[in-house]
Amino acid sequence: MDKGALIKYILLFLVLALLLFTGWEGYLYIHDNFTSSATSQVSSTTHAFENEERIVSRRPTVQYKRPDFEAGIVFPQWTPDGYGAKWQQQLPTIQTQSGARWMEITVFLSQSTPNSTRVRTNQSTPTPQSFASGIKAARDQGYHVFVVPLMGVDSPADQWAGTIQFSNYQDEAQWFDSYWKTYQPYVEAAAQNGADQLAIATEMVLLQQSAPAPLWNTLISRIHSVFPGTLTYDMDWSSLGQAPPSWMSNTLLAVIGISEYLQLANDHTRVDTKEIPGLWKTIVKTALDNFSLKVGKSLIISEIGYRNSADALYHPWARYSTNSPPDPAEQAAACDAALINVIPDKHIVGIFFWGWDGVEGFKLSGQPALAVLHKWYTSPQS
Repeated sequence: MDKGALIKYILLFLVLALLLFTGWEGYLYIHDNFTSSATSQVSSTTHAFENEERIVSRRPTVQYKRPDFEAGIVFPQWTPDGYGAKWQQQLPTIQTQSGARWMEITVFLSQSTPNSTRVRTNQSTPTPQSFASGIKAARDQGYHVFVVPLMGVDSPADQWAGTIQFSNYQDEAQWFDSYWKTYQPYVEAAAQNGADQLAIATEMVLLQQSAPAPLWNTLISRIHSVFPGTLTYDMDWSSLGQAPPSWMSNTLLAVIGISEYLQLANDHTRVDTKEIPGLWKTIVKTALDNFSLKVGKSLIISEIGYRNSADALYHPWARYSTNSPPDPAEQAAACDAALINVIPDKHIVGIFFWGWDGVEGFKLSGQPALAVLHKWYTSPQS
């Protein structure tokens, strides 16, 4: 090999060595910087999580005066698809503005006359699918769910569930079978979608006293076989003075519900708001506590409402007043009086106000009464 060729090989070797050295150095630079950056990001993320945990741990947990109290509101629907998207979109607003932790969802059933043995759905009844969707949405929003069947009578006009009655056992038995078959799909949907509580029936003033106890107990057993949650029966306020029928002692009924519309005024005169709590205590609280002792069970006020009118305490079951102007302050004061008396009452374990919307003169949405509910429903232990 001549001297020129040797010099070429030496120069080529030096060039290759230089390239290898700078490439490796570049790799080390990139690798080190990537590792440093990733380590920094992980460290930063870890610190962020630690900081968030510290922030969460410092957030106060609200200890309600009665943590298990059913602080509720009713938002009924009257169409087949009523518990769909439009209804569900309002759930966060209701929760924010009322402080309610329970949502009462109703199912409207009907029959043609007070002595008809056939119970049916109609155009005001939600489909089982819409009903199930509503329960799931309410549960996803954080509500407990209370399912309540409402009964209507088509004819004569202005009849209601309280007028249903029969003259013989055969008709009574047929009615109970028809009622169960019609209600069953909704009981199944309630069970499958996580409802917490369910009423077996509502305001059957005559039937609850006249129908034999075995028919009621069979209905309770049928519902219990499908629905594992808490069961109640919602009676009308007009029955508070009666002796409870024997079937109300059924151990599968955990509590008894009351639709509470006792009047606190004897005419259309507006009641001074300062007097309402005392009237409520004397007239309503006394009647509720006495019935709780008679039946040997706690009570839920499964429905209570006051219309937006100056005579809200006269015939409080009436949807509108024909004599008095709107009076949001009277409505709010009536709600406040109820909660002043109910929250400390150990005989009463829940209350459900009628209602958010779709309830005519009783509507709470947009009214000052909502602030009253929120005050009591979110009140912490003192």
